[in-house]
Amino acid sequence: MVMDVSGTKNLMIQGVLLKEIIMLGKWGLQLRTAVIARILQYFEGDATFIYLNSPQCYCDFYNYAENELGYSLKPRALNINEEFTNPCGPFKIHWSSTYSDERESLEAIYNATNGHNWTNNDGWRNETLGHCQWYGISCNADSLVTDIDLRDNNLAGRFPVYTRYVNSNGNPVLVNEWQQSKYGLANLYKLKTLNLAENKLTGMIEYRPLYNLRHLSYWDVAGNQLSGVLDAQVAPSLKYADFSNNGFTSMRRFVQYKVSSLQSLRFCDSSNNAIQQDAAEILENIPPNIEHFLASSNQIYGKLPASLDNLPKLRQLNISSNALSGDLPGFMESFATLQELDVSNQKNDVGFTGPISDNVWRSLSLQILNLADNRLTGTVPSLVGNLAVLEVFDVSNNFLDSSLPSELGMIGGGGSLKHLDLSSNAFTGTIPFQVGQLQGASVFLKDNRFQNTSTTAPLNLCLEREVNEFDLADDATLCPPERNALSDIYDSAKGAEWTNGSLWLDDYASCCDWKGVTCDDMNHVVKLNLTNNGLSGQLSESIGNLTFVKELDLSDNDIKASIPTELGKLSNLTLLCLSYNAFTGAAPEGLAEMRELQLLQLQSNRITKIPTIPRLIDNIHGQSTFVADCGVPSDFDEALECENCTMCCNEDDDCYPQEETKVVKWGLKGYGTFAAVLSACFIALCCMVAILLYIIARRKNIGNSLTSAVEMRIKQNDMYALSKIGKDSVYSYFVTDKIFGWMAALTTLCLQFGILVFFINASEANLQNDRTDVQFTWKCPRDTYACENTAGLTDAGWAIFSVLMVAFLSKDLISGSKLINHSARITHSFKSRIRFFFGGLCLCWFTLFALYVSTVYNKAIATSNTDIIVNAVVVLFVMDLDEWIFSTLEAINEDWTSHIASSDDEMKEQVASQQDELRNLREIVEKMQESQTQMEQIASQQEELRKMCEIVEKMQSLFASARSKNVHACEGDINAQQIETKHGDDTAVP
Repeated sequence: MVMDVSGTKNLMIQGVLLKEIIMLGKWGLQLRTAVIARILQYFEGDATFIYLNSPQCYCDFYNYAENELGYSLKPRALNINEEFTNPCGPFKIHWSSTYSDERESLEAIYNATNGHNWTNNDGWRNETLGHCQWYGISCNADSLVTDIDLRDNNLAGRFPVYTRYVNSNGNPVLVNEWQQSKYGLANLYKLKTLNLAENKLTGMIEYRPLYNLRHLSYWDVAGNQLSGVLDAQVAPSLKYADFSNNGFTSMRRFVQYKVSSLQSLRFCDSSNNAIQQDAAEILENIPPNIEHFLASSNQIYGKLPASLDNLPKLRQLNISSNALSGDLPGFMESFATLQELDVSNQKNDVGFTGPISDNVWRSLSLQILNLADNRLTGTVPSLVGNLAVLEVFDVSNNFLDSSLPSELGMIGGGGSLKHLDLSSNAFTGTIPFQVGQLQGASVFLKDNRFQNTSTTAPLNLCLEREVNEFDLADDATLCPPERNALSDIYDSAKGAEWTNGSLWLDDYASCCDWKGVTCDDMNHVVKLNLTNNGLSGQLSESIGNLTFVKELDLSDNDIKASIPTELGKLSNLTLLCLSYNAFTGAAPEGLAEMRELQLLQLQSNRITKIPTIPRLIDNIHGQSTFVADCGVPSDFDEALECENCTMCCNEDDDCYPQEETKVVKWGLKGYGTFAAVLSACFIALCCMVAILLYIIARRKNIGNSLTSAVEMRIKQNDMYALSKIGKDSVYSYFVTDKIFGWMAALTTLCLQFGILVFFINASEANLQNDRTDVQFTWKCPRDTYACENTAGLTDAGWAIFSVLMVAFLSKDLISGSKLINHSARITHSFKSRIRFFFGGLCLCWFTLFALYVSTVYNKAIATSNTDIIVNAVVVLFVMDLDEWIFSTLEAINEDWTSHIASSDDEMKEQVASQQDELRNLREIVEKMQESQTQMEQIASQQEELRKMCEIVEKMQSLFASARSKNVHACEGDINAQQIETKHGDDTAVP
């Protein structure tokens, strides 16, 4: 600063010297008083202070000289206003500007900051519009500018101060040569608020002219491109100063010129600059009323000064992301109102060291405590529970160790804490389950040593039930995913209401010990059986996370809603039983992809659709392998379609096997088709047999020599046919040539056939058809996987059925066969043979068809031995319809059936007459046969006599020969004896 002394004494005192003199008060009042007194004595008499270049220095210096030292000073050279009597007058009363001066100042700001490119410059170039109506400008009642708000308005260029006291050469001048510029911010003496944030202002700020703004309380130049020195003492009444997000490289020290100096500053933000300065220089003499001090993201180094103790109103201290070091001071006890302390992220391998002072844990008003990225050691004590209103607690990336206290769950009263970060330390032991009770908090515990000393983390923490986030929730060791999935199932199925939920949701128990859970050697869940355990609610989608499970049985509960599609992800399932619940909607399509599935039971639900599932492998469970609600009656309008189900159940929980019959396996549609094929084969066989018999009869050329015998045999055959087909049956018309009779017989045959066809159709096991007579006699119990047949039908019933069928049908079958045989006799006419063949064929075919129908029908619907007998009797009754119809016709008109009786009588008389004739013939034949026998006996005797004569002649010839030859007496005697003996033998023959 410059001082001019009139008269013979001239002296220049530099501003730095005067500043140091003013600051001597800090080191000692006596020294300061002596120095200032010496200066004033030097200028006493003719000497007078003319003007001090820094208005604030000027005012503070003169106030101290007058108030503290008792000097009476009067300016004579500074002839600005003759009314000045107080050296501080220019700043207290008389510094003023006119309406036109302020308008010109604003115009100068506009021009200097590229105003034509502002985002909004409404009114700034309107000469007829008062400057108080320009965009961003507010004035008081005297039309003097009080507020400038041009935030984020694209201002560019140097900061618009423009108030200097210079001569024409730009150099400092004596008082008479001083000129006051009327352009720039420094001339807006009533300005209270200045907001030029988020623009493109550049360069350094010249603060000295701005010291005149005695009313300025709000200063915001954040988010520009300013550089140089940052001075938070830009104005004596300043309360809010924001210099953040610029390029300032240093910060001017706080200076206290008098006791009341800068008592108003409450907020100071110098964060995100390039300040490279010792922390002691910046924080020394910091105003005691400061509430918010932010200096983060700079290059501040050194240690925190002890002077921070004297800040009783401090609420926010953020000096993170710098290069501070040393121990963390224990000054927290002095900060009764501190709400945020952030000293995190100190760079260049430095940072705060040592343990955390206990004073930190006693700061009851603390809301944000961020000590991350330092080199702190020690533990987190139980005192941490005192931080009742804490919202953010971050001590990550330090060297803290030991176990965590359970009092962590008390931080923020269990509700206010939103962020807890203890990651990247060396904590060990068990994670307190109280941590999981921090409602709404995000918990970070990665990169510690919990995995080495604890089996699992608290279940409620892993599940993030109350906390908002847990960074180890995906850690397979601390938070096994299967345990989480089971817990979700517990919650979704209203686990608190379960019959037995032993150990479920225990914070530290292994899920393998939970009720119904079975694990393998690798602690993977392979079986979950919660049948009949009171489950309700719905099945959680987390079921899909049990990827190793092989058996899942949730049957006999009350689980509602649809089956989650995630169930289809369980590719290892071999058994799935969800029966007897209240599932709705479609079953997951993923069921069709379960290649290992061996048993699937979904019955007694309200499932509307089942995907086409390939036949389950091995079929080791037989008819119980695949059970669903595909039977009738159904809960729905139409029964559920299930192509490969092995068992279909209805709404009454009665079931019936859905299996292909043998006839279907042979490629036929059903029993009806099979009956048609059998009938065709049987008719073809009968035709072949009849033809064969006819050919044999032709070759034998049976009796054409006796005409009366032939006629008698024909009559006998007619009587035989009539007896075999039944005289009291309408089918007796088949052996006649009556058209009416044939029509009646064929109609009856069609009627009986049609009735039996109804039985066949009712026997078809179409379990989705309400018209089927199939009885759902099977039950699939709730407590076992095997379905069982509850029908009382036994082998004894089938034995009785067989006896009934043989007793009642064998006669017709044999009679029909004989009729077919008689149809081959050549003694009959062609028409007779046809009638006999057709009658026998119908009798045999219909008998066998009735046996087939009765067997199929009973197999399908009979549930007891009584049923099988009743059903057999019903079919046999149908077999007797031909006789009932014949009786009906006879009752209506005897003439319709009289031919049968008359023909029978005539044939009987003719047969009796012919039998008499035949008897006579037989007697004649017998007499002739007796005469022939006698003649044969005489001829035999004559032949014997002839043979005896021949023997006698031979003997005589031998005797004669012996006498003539005169043989030896001995030989003669021997020969004579032999001859005599032989002769004796021959004579004994007769």
